[in-house]
Amino acid sequence: MNEIIRPHNLVRGRWLYTSVILLTACIVITLSGCNFFEQSETIPITPSPSISAQQQDHTSSQPTSEAEQFEELNAPAMLAHTWAELPDLKGAPRYTIDLSVNPDMRTFDGYARVEYTNSEDTPLDQVYFRLLPNGGGSYGDGSLNITQVLVDGKSIKADLSLSDSVLNIPLQPALDASESVQIELEFSGQVPANFGGTNGPAGYGIFNFSDGVLSLANWYPILAVYDEQGWNLDPVSSIGDSVYSDMAYYTVNLTAPGELLVASTGVEIERQASNGKTRYQFISGPARDFYIIMSQNFQVDSEIVDGTSVNIYRLHGDQEGSEEILSIATNSLRVYNELFGHYPYSELDIVAAPLRYALGVEYPGIVLIREDLTNEPADPTLAFVVAHEIAHQWWYNLVGNDVYDDPWLDEALASYSSSLAFEFSGNTSTTRTLINYWEQHYAKIVERGQDDRVTQSLLYFEAPDNPRAYGGIVYSKGALFFKALREKIGDEAFFRALQAYYQTYQYRIARPDDLLNTFEESSGRSLEELYNEWLYSP
Repeated sequence: MNEIIRPHNLVRGRWLYTSVILLTACIVITLSGCNFFEQSETIPITPSPSISAQQQDHTSSQPTSEAEQFEELNAPAMLAHTWAELPDLKGAPRYTIDLSVNPDMRTFDGYARVEYTNSEDTPLDQVYFRLLPNGGGSYGDGSLNITQVLVDGKSIKADLSLSDSVLNIPLQPALDASESVQIELEFSGQVPANFGGTNGPAGYGIFNFSDGVLSLANWYPILAVYDEQGWNLDPVSSIGDSVYSDMAYYTVNLTAPGELLVASTGVEIERQASNGKTRYQFISGPARDFYIIMSQNFQVDSEIVDGTSVNIYRLHGDQEGSEEILSIATNSLRVYNELFGHYPYSELDIVAAPLRYALGVEYPGIVLIREDLTNEPADPTLAFVVAHEIAHQWWYNLVGNDVYDDPWLDEALASYSSSLAFEFSGNTSTTRTLINYWEQHYAKIVERGQDDRVTQSLLYFEAPDNPRAYGGIVYSKGALFFKALREKIGDEAFFRALQAYYQTYQYRIARPDDLLNTFEESSGRSLEELYNEWLYSP
């Protein structure tokens, strides 16, 4: 990865990028003149007539039965054997969302009903949702607005803060441990056209309408995470991922103009066309967030791998590029299934879409690849991007982590995993090219005096006085750490540890010690010296 700098903007973060050969870091626009911590006025949110009495009457006298029914609805999103082995996730949040995309394809309206159970060991007197598109950065200059909030059918006042990216909903009385509450939110949004930037920050295309493609990342209010630190309300990052979330179940009802081909997290289970509109229903299985992308121009190529339907969505009839992506994706899925543990979902979608600067972006069950990469299918950059983003299905979605405090935990591991996809499918040349790149990239950082700890937080890396070697440290040095670790303990202990880590923390949020302790347990030895050398010292 070579960091790309453009006027007033630094290119770094969660996603994968390239310069001449390839980049394994992300591009995120540095926002100027924006006070992320500025508090806005308290806003009263009152009911509007658009939430009907039928929508408001969702109280169940048997919440356990309702939870079981909701989970059962999500079964088609999972492979049969993984569904049967699914751990008890009855306390996971349950989202039911109605989304209506307007004919202009740039605005939308929505209604969300969220069943939230307090899974903590302390009462909660408030709950927080994130409105991530309002934070700018990779989302561009779009918006997500809340027009009303109901708690157990009663209208409440809510606070907006952190550049309107945080919604604070008070709970009175406080929600005791294991108790549940129903929260209803009505919202609307506007996405940038052609990446935005005219009157505000420009984005990558993850929340955008361009070239007939509507991309909707974090288009709905998503619950913040409550952990040992309390509620995690970090500002939308200018260099990395902004989605730190617990596993949840989603049922999404989409109404859109005409007949569009829609790719999303989860699977489509119903479609009905009427009066110039089409209604789609999707279910997710357990997932950390829910992404949607749609266009009239998509074409699809598919293949079944280990029971999972791998679907490649392409634009402009680029058949050769689509075939190459399909080959890379199916090989990566087979290798990761064998090395890490089985991908549990019935679908995996890879979408060639308009992106600016970003070459790839991951979401649960679906990844984006920048469309112009398909023009040169033999370029190894395409292979690296696809393999990296698919690895995030294990290290980000299925095993979650705090992307603000510990960005290396998923990014470094996904980077090294991408080399395994080629190594274990017999492509030693591509494997060597990727490792050479990490070594050369990291060596240049050391030469510039910018070596740093892999384990630093996003806030550290994006501090104004930081030399901004985020990509080289987290992606390249981080990947080299896993290479050195594997050489130190041997293949048997290394892959046994990755499988144990995946099985133990699947559907949960892992911490750095969880992973590092697993390697020590698997190898039966202390690895403190190696950890200090690669992770905790510059």
